[in-house]
Amino acid sequence: MVLRAVTAAALAAVVLAGVAVAQISHVQERELGKRFDMMAAERMPIERDPEFVSYVAEIGQEIVKRLDSSMFDYRFAVVRDPSINAFAVPGGYVYVNVGLINHARNDDEVAAVLGHEVAHVHAHHMARQQEKSQLINYASLLAMLGAFVQPGFAAAAAAAGQAVQLKYRREFEQEADYLGVRYLQGTRFDPRAMLDFFKKLEDETRATPSMLPPYLRSHPMTEERLNHLEAALRTKQWGDHDRRPASPRLQRLQALARARSNRPPEVLEQYAKLRAEHPDNPGADYLYGVVALEIGRLDEAQDALAIARRGGVPGTDRELGRLALRRRQPEVAVGLLRAHLAVESADGMAWVELARALDAIKDVTGAREAYEHAWRAVPDLDAAHDGYGLLAGRAGEHGVGFYHLGVAARLRGEYEKALDQIGRALPLLAGDSERTAGAERELADLRFYLEIDEPDD
Repeated sequence: MVLRAVTAAALAAVVLAGVAVAQISHVQERELGKRFDMMAAERMPIERDPEFVSYVAEIGQEIVKRLDSSMFDYRFAVVRDPSINAFAVPGGYVYVNVGLINHARNDDEVAAVLGHEVAHVHAHHMARQQEKSQLINYASLLAMLGAFVQPGFAAAAAAAGQAVQLKYRREFEQEADYLGVRYLQGTRFDPRAMLDFFKKLEDETRATPSMLPPYLRSHPMTEERLNHLEAALRTKQWGDHDRRPASPRLQRLQALARARSNRPPEVLEQYAKLRAEHPDNPGADYLYGVVALEIGRLDEAQDALAIARRGGVPGTDRELGRLALRRRQPEVAVGLLRAHLAVESADGMAWVELARALDAIKDVTGAREAYEHAWRAVPDLDAAHDGYGLLAGRAGEHGVGFYHLGVAARLRGEYEKALDQIGRALPLLAGDSERTAGAERELADLRFYLEIDEPDD
């Protein structure tokens, strides 16, 4: 077979040539998005925690339902980056930084950003913008997207005078604002949050001009744009209306994000202060316990989570189960995680943690069943496929083992490894129609991205 991997030099050569051809089709837009998504998984810090991904995806899909029609299946991903940013690429792929989630005051503001990004995709803004610049060939768009994740290419593209950031023309930004507001209408989200979020970013930037967030670099804010948004919303900037607080789910994600990206003592102090300000609110104890557990302060986590559990805070059993695992008490963890999953059966990571606890007490059958629950609940959870594949291989089911280990590698962007593992799995999966079909799809996607010819029969 012949390997023709897409390289920075090859992409740069296309842009330097500057050859314009016919407008790209919607099929090509889907292919562009798919290529970029695979490139992002390989080279960007994509967040694998299913809590973050499902939170964004659920909001995004609620917005997508408001579209009059769509040629794309929308997919939402989270980037493990503390800066405030979000972007979309052709074909229905939308990305949100953890920093933006952390900065939002409520679910409405997250939804407002997603509505704006969905509008860019639905209105084909990237393709239309390239058409205006007379660089509308497929390869030049792929090259521009490649600059996002391949710094060596960015330098070559800059030398050729090409833009290397997804910065839309003013009229496209205004159109995305208008469409995003329209998509939010009729959902559970307040469209006025779009103006709230944009105005807050603008005010913060005026206070500290050197701290311009990436979102405003790629989505420049102007007074004209804010005025147009006011007109679309029929409201005034910072007009009087009730602004909802962050939901418990968003508060938990923000606590996790801060614990993972900021200095542990500062984060713990922040949540200790919240706890002191709300002594009768077990939700504050819960958040303190989540942070304490995340940074390894296990005794403090135990005390706070015990109070939260007595106060009936949902999800506390999961945290106490994770804590028991950290303390090497797998029997305790099993009971707590089973109690949590009886209520939240779609929690993929809790199934993974239960599987690890069961494996620790030598219940291999139960562990394997728990891993299967995990990847069926969250198909893109690499930890679930990894665990299941290892146990299958240990049981002598090598085809199944190679397949799931290969899927895990593909989800992490380890494409050569995935190609090897799934290629080894395919001839061993005779009689397993579900996995055989999955292996064939995975191999086709990998060959598509790596540009490898199909093997000769």
